[in-house]
Amino acid sequence: MKMKSRKQEFNFLLRFIIRTFAHMFRNIFILFILFTGFLLVSCQHKTVETKKMQLTVSIIPQKYLATFIAGDKFDVQAMQPIGSNHETYEPAPRDMEKISTSKLYLALGALDFEIAWLDRFKASNPAMTVINTSEGIQMISGHHHEDEEGDDHNHGIDPHTWLSPSCMKVQAANISKALSAIDTANASFYASTLTKFYLTADSVDRVIREKLSGSEGKSILIFHPSLAYFARDYNLIQISIEQDGKEPSPAYLSELVKTAKEKGITSIFISKEFDTRNAEVIAREIKGKVVVFDPMAENWAENMILLADLIAKN
Repeated sequence: MKMKSRKQEFNFLLRFIIRTFAHMFRNIFILFILFTGFLLVSCQHKTVETKKMQLTVSIIPQKYLATFIAGDKFDVQAMQPIGSNHETYEPAPRDMEKISTSKLYLALGALDFEIAWLDRFKASNPAMTVINTSEGIQMISGHHHEDEEGDDHNHGIDPHTWLSPSCMKVQAANISKALSAIDTANASFYASTLTKFYLTADSVDRVIREKLSGSEGKSILIFHPSLAYFARDYNLIQISIEQDGKEPSPAYLSELVKTAKEKGITSIFISKEFDTRNAEVIAREIKGKVVVFDPMAENWAENMILLADLIAKN
């Protein structure tokens, strides 16, 4: 009887252990399934969140503007790499890859590499919409001069519209309109960011006018003529050293030195991406100095105020 009782106790204990472990493993299995499902949903949600439409701009200052208007709705990339010169830049194969998945290309419309490459950009991605963001701006003609034979030359359109708050407001409106056409669900968002940019641009304009108060009519001697739109906005006179993208002739150089002395100019402005040696030669001739600025800086608003400060103090 004792043996039978012990056997019954053992069987009961074994069944209890089996039931307990079975229940425990079942709970663990359920938790595992729930946790795995949570991870899958989280990953899918993350994929949806990070898969944004892509747009490409030509240069870095445009990226500032496009990002301002697009917010977090688009991934914005610049075609021209940081540190390169838009006057000499040509897209490399790695740059062309940038537009392969772009929904939209925002062009300035007058850059040399845009004129030469935009058709190829379109051909490489036929589904991509190309917008000229300078549409509606009163563009300024490029260098206008006579050669040694007296023939008149007009070298295209000045592309440096981003160095003008008033021009940037026009471009912002064109960008907002283009984004709204592609992403209609967020049209009200792009309208609101456009309004915010108008406020930013107006604030920048006010600060610039305060800094340049009393500088109306001031002449700026500059190596590469990138400040035509800025000069138009703030009643300044731009005098270019460069002639059609080339170094000045000895005769023109002599004329520039004479003009600088007559006008009391003691500073020569030059863009960061250019070699300063020629500017330094002229600076020595007029007993002046070279002032370097960066027209391609990433923070457009801060850079415009810095530019005004440099002009006011030099």
